[in-house]
Amino acid sequence: MILVTGSTGLLGSHVVVELLHKGYEVRALFREEARKEVVYKLLDFYYPHEKETLLQKLHWFQGDVLDLADVEDSLIGISKVVHCAALVSFHRRDFNLLFKVNRRGTANMVNFALAAEVNQFIHVSSTAAVGSDSQFADGLKRESNLWNPNDEVSGYSLSKFSAEKEVWRANEEGLRVSIVNPSVMFGPGSWEESSLKIFRTLHKGLKYYTNGSNAFVDVRDVTKLILKLIETEKTGERYLVTGFNLKFKELFDRICKQLGVKAPSKLAGPFLTGLAWRLSVILGRIRGKRPTITRESARSSQNNSKFSNEKLLRDFPDFEFTDLEDTIATTIKGRMD
Repeated sequence: MILVTGSTGLLGSHVVVELLHKGYEVRALFREEARKEVVYKLLDFYYPHEKETLLQKLHWFQGDVLDLADVEDSLIGISKVVHCAALVSFHRRDFNLLFKVNRRGTANMVNFALAAEVNQFIHVSSTAAVGSDSQFADGLKRESNLWNPNDEVSGYSLSKFSAEKEVWRANEEGLRVSIVNPSVMFGPGSWEESSLKIFRTLHKGLKYYTNGSNAFVDVRDVTKLILKLIETEKTGERYLVTGFNLKFKELFDRICKQLGVKAPSKLAGPFLTGLAWRLSVILGRIRGKRPTITRESARSSQNNSKFSNEKLLRDFPDFEFTDLEDTIATTIKGRMD
């Protein structure tokens, strides 16, 4: 049986559904009862005629990766783990919570996985955990990049980097591990959550864009790699899963075209985004709500981050990334809110 943590998130729910479709018994760790609906909706989206049959192999387990008893009990009878559970936040006030969930939660999982003699542990990290120091001069970030402590990075990046250190520590202690580092993921899910908020914002109307860039990937592609790692039992490696490096302007244009809305047309430079996050903080304090734009997100919007997927394609030469237009169309069709 395979344990999936974070089973109701964008990636976790896809992993659960595809594992079920491949015939695996799945134990899905979740926290809130209402969140289980995400998996049911995803089954309706992808495999409506097989849903009832597939659900027979799904075993829900309510718990928290920060609760040691929950973690220990969730691993009873488990042969493999896909650890998707994580907190994503760029709010400074969440710094301690990020380390609590991402680093300590991961440490709990690998420690008890070692004790339970789990034979494969797949940890879902992020491109945010990839260092900036490279031996190459092409500007692409790779798995081999080293972490530069002088870089100005977000608390989220630090927490994910620290979580990876826990995984590699467990690897030294005998746990067979793999790490996947997805870029910004798109796919069927709620537009009120995670990276899918981009679609919600563009659909409502956005006037400004920035000169930054990032890598984007279909959640189905990340899921596909995880299943390949399970099927081949390949461990001891770390893979960047990045479909396309794109300027935000080009991404927004493509999404807006399929949404049938006007694309952002005004360039927001560093000064404007700097002003925006400061105003957002002030308004948030006045309204008693979290700012919609943070210092970290404003800085990220101006950065040009590019990643290489050459290692993945070298080790899995038959792997093909989904076309971006298909990803956008599926994300729109699979909206869940």
